[in-house]
Amino acid sequence: MRSRYCAYVEKNAAWLVATWHPSQRVAELETLLSESFSGTEWLGLNVTRCNQGSHENEAFVTFFARFIEKGRTSAIYECSRFLREDQRWYYVDGTTPELGRNDRCPCGSDKKYKKCCG
Repeated sequence: MRSRYCAYVEKNAAWLVATWHPSQRVAELETLLSESFSGTEWLGLNVTRCNQGSHENEAFVTFFARFIEKGRTSAIYECSRFLREDQRWYYVDGTTPELGRNDRCPCGSDKKYKKCCG
């Protein structure tokens, strides 16, 4: 997960494609990623949870990543699914975890979500 975040920061589309599960790649993925880099500045990553999946070659990583795009601060909150094949982990897909107003903010501030990023 951290290597993929660093690849976004460094605008390394080739690494992102290489770590994307082959079943989820589209032909123009590297081009689409490269186009998405302009105007985005990454501010930080907070990994909030790592869980085993239903078997030893599946894992889930929940993270909160902040960024500025076109002058607007925003964030991604996701539970990413990874599969291990041939001793390598690949990103498959992600979902947005539920977050209540009174839950702690996933950004790591230790404040309630409604008083922080909510």
